[in-house]
Amino acid sequence: MKTTFVNAHFHTMRDEGDVKESMTVNDGVIVGFDRAANGRTVDLGGAHVYPAMTDAHLHMLDAIALDGVGIEICRITDEGVEPRTLDGVERMIRAHAARHKGPLMVFTNYISAVMDVKRLPTRFELDEWTGGAAAWVLNIDGHSSSCSSALLERAALPDAPEDGILAGPSHDANLGVFTGLMASCITPSILARGIAHFCNECARYGIATVCALEGTDDSERDRSTEMIAALAQRFPIDVRLFPQYMDRTKLASVDARMKTPRVGGCMKWELDGSVGSRTAAFRDPYRDGSTGELYFSDDELRAAVAAFAQEGRLVSAHAIGERAIDQLLSIYENVPGRHRIDHCEFPAPDALERIYALSPFVTVQPGYAWIDKRYLHGYETFLSAEQIARQIPLRDMARRGVVLCGSSDAPVQSVDPFLQMRGMRDFYLPEQSLTAYEALRTYTVNGGIMLGETKGLLEEGYEASFFTTERDLLTMAPEELAGMHADALYLRGKAYRALPDGIAALVRLACSKKRSI
Repeated sequence: MKTTFVNAHFHTMRDEGDVKESMTVNDGVIVGFDRAANGRTVDLGGAHVYPAMTDAHLHMLDAIALDGVGIEICRITDEGVEPRTLDGVERMIRAHAARHKGPLMVFTNYISAVMDVKRLPTRFELDEWTGGAAAWVLNIDGHSSSCSSALLERAALPDAPEDGILAGPSHDANLGVFTGLMASCITPSILARGIAHFCNECARYGIATVCALEGTDDSERDRSTEMIAALAQRFPIDVRLFPQYMDRTKLASVDARMKTPRVGGCMKWELDGSVGSRTAAFRDPYRDGSTGELYFSDDELRAAVAAFAQEGRLVSAHAIGERAIDQLLSIYENVPGRHRIDHCEFPAPDALERIYALSPFVTVQPGYAWIDKRYLHGYETFLSAEQIARQIPLRDMARRGVVLCGSSDAPVQSVDPFLQMRGMRDFYLPEQSLTAYEALRTYTVNGGIMLGETKGLLEEGYEASFFTTERDLLTMAPEELAGMHADALYLRGKAYRALPDGIAALVRLACSKKRSI
């Protein structure tokens, strides 16, 4: 049956001024913008309507798991970041340890750059604060962490650091071990609650599709990713899996579930680290004289990318510093297909023309830089003024035709797309800020282009997934995006039904139709 949505402003996103007065949907697809002669009518009460959004880079399993076994250390508000002292962190961890009954405590969103000690807590401090329990503290950069003695013993790392603080390669090479331990703590009730919270939060922000970068090569079998891939086929929102494998056996375990062939992301596909851990691979040293190194030799990475590209897979890889971006570009320039650079935060000036010529898909998270400039000051702490000035030129890239894809890197940040769009519109480098329309395109039109799917536009023949708001996103000032959310999300023409909190969520998923991811 046809359904015509009326009494709304339908922003097609074909161009900034293209707004329709009604929209007709049939079998989940947009069929026109004139009121149908038959079928039902839905009055949207004068709302502004936009294509549903795609988060192009997040880690869904981690977000789901951390919802059940983790708590956030630092909170970022308009007043700043709290706590900012190790004493404040100690109080939070002691309080949580006093009431926590599980086998593992995970503390996320620790921000070492703002702490009075400018470091993560040591294992000796964690041992004292937790009473000797297994505890894991994750820095906001996603590339450094600290472990208690009990956790180090369970992880059985061959070269565990004496102080329990892992950064760069020592952290990234063992991340699968720690996420595996975390996954082993997830009960059915924790899993159900995490899935419901994740899907409902995406819907609250108008996100209908997520690119889930999942999996690790550093275990014999990645059962947790196999499980989440199977469940994701029944999620109410669309999941597009990017398996983070180079191991062919592991890749084969999820290939049949995927809509189109893809590979890569972070984990095994990280070419360097991050600024916060001083492991992003820059040409020049950090302010303290340290340097970040490439995780792959050119030959090793070239062989892996070329083999997957020849199979017709979309390849995605994490590259933050200039040297990592240069390394990836040199390979992409010589393999078939159009691929992704994830993050691409600090391209060298001479790399930009190569990017414009090659036109890879580029996933960005400018909300982090927005937070850093105002509250964290990590870039100022670790980078020279010249390095800071070489941040990704968003405006130039957008206007040279690069497909910038908005994303959150959740759970490193909230899935909130409006924070990322605020970062795009009020960018660290003001002259490289995007317009409201350009920023919204990164989450709508560009996500569909990157995936090669009819998503992200309100246009005949496109998927009828859209969200509504009371206000016009294209006329709001950047600061007005704080606290913004969608009023309603429609998936293929039908209003989103929130998943229930608890085991009932898994029951509903079990009764849902499977879709490719």
